[in-house]
Amino acid sequence: MKAFLVWSNVIICGFFTVNVAFFFALGTIAENYTDKTYVAPEFFLILPVWVIGAISVLRFYYKNGINKTSYPKLLFVNSTLWASIPAGFWLASLFVR
Repeated sequence: MKAFLVWSNVIICGFFTVNVAFFFALGTIAENYTDKTYVAPEFFLILPVWVIGAISVLRFYYKNGINKTSYPKLLFVNSTLWASIPAGFWLASLFVR
């Protein structure tokens, strides 16, 4: 059960991260007044930040074992994966013109 929770969280969070990165990079209707495909490509920095977080989470489970991890710790570690999305957004917003 714990392995399913971890892998499903990584997959769902990854899918959400890719969608958020593309949404901000493509720009909204109000921002995309040019013929460019990617109005703000700096928001693709969300993806490497998330990948670093995902590798860290998976490395934690590889070292400690998923079955040995308690449910509160599992919830905390999985929430850090979701916290990497706003961290990547913050980093990308530093590079916005």
